Amino acid sequence: MDQNKLTRLNILFEKVVSDRANSNEQRELKSLYHEYIDDGREVGLPVQEASHFQHATA
Repeated sequence: MDQNKLTRLNILFEKVVSDRANSNEQRELKSLYHEYIDDGREVGLPVQEASHFQHATA
């Protein structure tokens, strides 16, 4: 993710937290956040959901 998008992500995040973001900005933040999360992930690897994890028991 390039620096311009990271800067925009930060600006939008701050607006949402302070309740100053409109609905278009909230959607843009969501889109940028997903792009940020996916950036650098290997394509094609399955994502394991939390319900599939098994916890060790004593």
